[in-house]
Amino acid sequence: MPRQPERRTRIVSTLGPASDSPAVIEELIAAGIDVARLNMSHSDADSHRRLASRVRRAARKAGRPIGILADLQGPKLRLGRFDGILRLERGMDVTLCTKRSDMDLDRAILPVAYRPLSEETSAGDEILLADGEVRLLVTKVEAHRIRCRVLDGRTLTSRAGLSIPQAKIVRAAMTPKDRRDLALAVELDVDFIALSFVRRRQDLEQARRLIRKLGGKQLLIAKVETVPAVESLESILAASDAIMVARGDLGVELPPERVPIEQKRIIRSTGHAGKPVITATQMLESMRSSARPTRAEASDVANAVLDGSWGVMLSAETATGDYPVESVRMMDRIAREAEALAARRRVSRRRIESTSMAHSIAETAVWLAEDIGARALVALTRSGATARQVARAMPPLPTYGYTPSRQTLGRMTLFRSVVPRYLAEKRSLEIAIETVLGDLERRKEVARGDRIVILGGRPGPVEGTTDRIIVREV
Repeated sequence: MPRQPERRTRIVSTLGPASDSPAVIEELIAAGIDVARLNMSHSDADSHRRLASRVRRAARKAGRPIGILADLQGPKLRLGRFDGILRLERGMDVTLCTKRSDMDLDRAILPVAYRPLSEETSAGDEILLADGEVRLLVTKVEAHRIRCRVLDGRTLTSRAGLSIPQAKIVRAAMTPKDRRDLALAVELDVDFIALSFVRRRQDLEQARRLIRKLGGKQLLIAKVETVPAVESLESILAASDAIMVARGDLGVELPPERVPIEQKRIIRSTGHAGKPVITATQMLESMRSSARPTRAEASDVANAVLDGSWGVMLSAETATGDYPVESVRMMDRIAREAEALAARRRVSRRRIESTSMAHSIAETAVWLAEDIGARALVALTRSGATARQVARAMPPLPTYGYTPSRQTLGRMTLFRSVVPRYLAEKRSLEIAIETVLGDLERRKEVARGDRIVILGGRPGPVEGTTDRIIVREV
């Protein structure tokens, strides 16, 4: 009997101190991650090299591809470094200082690694720290010091994020650190590069030029986490290969009640464009210290899947949490339940406006597979474009993307519903089909008598040649 179908929603897992050992990485892969995220905000180049190597070694051992995503820090404002933990209480006075020589041992003075802050801040502004959990009211601005009063407090550690929603801070899209990290990501041959704090399409165009100059071909993910990005979504979407709904900083810049509305709009628009969309940040936040999520978190993950997310992401849960592997298993279980509900609700087929012949062929193949009761869909693809168009059509049955390109194999780890498989170059389409059918049967993913719908084209180095739909019986 064929085994249980693969989960269709992809799981992205951030690696960190809680999950950087070879043993834990192997456990994460066994639990179901599809993409490993390297957070370039933390650790050094050698650490990222070790992590990438460990992921690839574990993926080979598991016998399935695992994508690698390098997430650039971007021009995020942060506190500087200070010793220990500071407890900020409501009503307390605190000073932010931007000049190192002005620092003293006063625990009410916090360093900020951004010199122009005094020029871009005014009395009456609110300053948010640690993803908005700490709120400060600016009472006075001096040459290198910003005097504040604590409105909402908590414990604070060094390097916490800082945001001023009212200020019109204009920073370069990529910092010198980002440029170094991007070069490292290309050197490591990662599959995806995520650009943080995107504000306009030119930010993405600049990053893509740098990637190409370095000889890379990575897919570029735009992280939507600023108000300008929300307002310019259409042009940003056109300039990117994928979108990440980065709700942490987006939730700081936007009122909380707007975040879920914008999240749904971003997911819908990105899916309609046929591009991967990842929903990220605090999805199972309580599992940093608990073996079970809250009911609200479970609902959050399920709704992200039901809304059409191609991927859902774990951040601190797997990077620094106490239960990294359990967090992945829980996300897998929630996603499967949501997918089962979506399948039961699929009573009618909504045609998506065709944007290309490739999309029309892919959507027709999905319809045909449903009509004839096919067991699976197969996309024979070189660039991954055919598999991506099948993913866009939201097939209700397992889809396998076979490719002779190792690069495409990594890219497809983020494609919803698509199981990436390597297939060496064949002399003819018929030989490729026979090889694929034999592989699926050997893996017990199909059985004799099952119908398979295959999208294929002329073998060879030319991309975009998928021009036929073939129905075969095992």
